[in-house]
Formats: sequence, C-alpha cells, structure tokens
Amino acid sequence: RHWAYMHMHGRRAISCACMLAGGASTRPALVTFDCTGTLFEPVARIGVLYKRAAVAEAWKASLARAVAAEALDEDALSAAFRSAFAEADRERPCFGAGACSSEDWWHPVVERTFAAAAAESAGCSEDALRPLLPGAFRTLYHETFVSRAGWRLRPHAADTLSALSAWREARPASEPDLKVGVVSNWDDRLPLLLERLGVRRHVDFVLTSREAGVEKPSAELFARARGLAGVAADARCLHVGDSFSRDVVGAAGAGWEALFVCSAEQRAAVGGEALAAVEHAHLESLARLPALLSLGEQPEARGAFCIPR
Repeated sequence: RHWAYMHMHGRRAISCACMLAGGASTRPALVTFDCTGTLFEPVARIGVLYKRAAVAEAWKASLARAVAAEALDEDALSAAFRSAFAEADRERPCFGAGACSSEDWWHPVVERTFAAAAAESAGCSEDALRPLLPGAFRTLYHETFVSRAGWRLRPHAADTLSALSAWREARPASEPDLKVGVVSNWDDRLPLLLERLGVRRHVDFVLTSREAGVEKPSAELFARARGLAGVAADARCLHVGDSFSRDVVGAAGAGWEALFVCSAEQRAAVGGEALAAVEHAHLESLARLPALLSLGEQPEARGAFCIPR
C-alpha cells in the first residue's frame, strides 16, 4: 500500500492517507462503490415519499381516505420506517436472502411503517389507511424506489463514473486494466435502478447483500467482489463509500484500501478515536477521485496526491 506521512494538527498527531497517483504501478486493479449516500440519495425524506404514495392512492378511493392520508406526520413516518427496517433486518437479514423474495421482505416494512405512523398522527388511523396499503406498496416498491421518482445521483457521481469509463476505453495496451464495480447492502432491484439512473453501463458488476447473503462490513462480501472482478488475490483494491462502520471498516478489514467520502460534519460525528483506528483516505466529494487514481491529464494527478484523514 502507498500510505505516507504524519503531520501535526494542534497538539495531536494525525495520520494522512496518501495514495501515490504516479502511474499504473500504484493504481488499484479494482475500484468499487457503495450506492446509497455515495452514488445516489433519496430525492426527499422517507416520510415525504411514503406519505406521497399514500395520498396518491387515497385520492383514488375517496375524499375521506385522502383526508386521513394527508394527516400522516412525515417525521413519524420516517421514524417508523427506521424502526420497521431494523426489525425486518434482524428477522431476515440481507433482504430475506435464502428465506423470501425481496418483495415479500419489504411488505411488513411498509405495513409496520404506516401502522406506527398512523398511531402517532392526529386525524389518522390504521383502519383508515389499511385499504390503501396494497396500492401504496406497489407504488413504493415497483416505482418510487426503483426510479428517479425516489432517487437522484449524488454530486459528481455521474462525472466520476464517466471519467473511469473514458479512461478504460482509451487505455493504452501497456496499462493494466481497471475493474469497476458496485458493492452495496441492497436488494435485487439495484441493477435496474442503476440502469434507470443512467450509470449501470459504467460498472462491470453489481454485487448486493441480497445476492451474496452477507452484508458490509463482512469481509466475505469484499472477497466475493474480488472474485467477480477476476483480479489477483494480492491485487490492490479500493472501496469508496460514505459509511464509516460499513464501508471503511469493512474494506479495511478485508485488506482493501478505503476511501471515506463524507462531509467534515459526518467525520466529526464518527469521532477522532474511531477514525484514527482504521487506515483510510478521505474526500468530501467524488469530484477528485479521477485525479486520485491518476486518470486523465489532471495536473494534480502527476505526483503524490495526499488526502487528509
């Protein structure tokens, strides 16, 4: 690995992760990306999207149903979703891998979300919402969360993936190949979503926790990705993600290099002690990743490219 120096920040020594971007000898053979929070993000809060689906379905039924749906509290929906998702994940991990279909896994999540939120929303009741659930579920599962209706690309995601593709297409025969993939704790709708967001063509493979039966931070998932890419067991691999506990810790634990893409506020929330315990690099956005990998003609890509941890 190509990690370098220490510098002083106040009275405390902080390590800096330096990936030498000097040419093919230092470039990873495989780069993988997390999805949610890294390549794309919800277009609105979960509570907003769930309420939108319920209200649209309610208007098909009656004014009374619509009034009840409009009374749903968006914050209560968001909180109820987090609880329902966590409960379902404990009961049947990896979106029901080996136990049920992804669609069957999501049914109780949606039902529990609406039921719990209705109990917290004045002017609404579970009984009033129950007839709306089949239609709302169809909208959420088959439309909203597998299209641009529910997701948007993160800043610089499309440009970064396009730059990787452009470099690979123009790669001189003397340059080793660079494999690009997606490794994400997601269900089996992810390839379709990436296609609809216009970025599926930029990656060689998409590996989900649902498909693998294990999820990040498991080293097994990263080993599976290495196998799908067909790179040597000792080849350098880099994983890019926005979750310290899943992406950074997982990649480092699998012997990969890790790039933590997040804001200063997100890093502060992790805490200095945790950050210092795991070797990783950091960027606030994906915009400088092509330079980090020494792709193209960027001036900063011609020498050592250091990213503060």
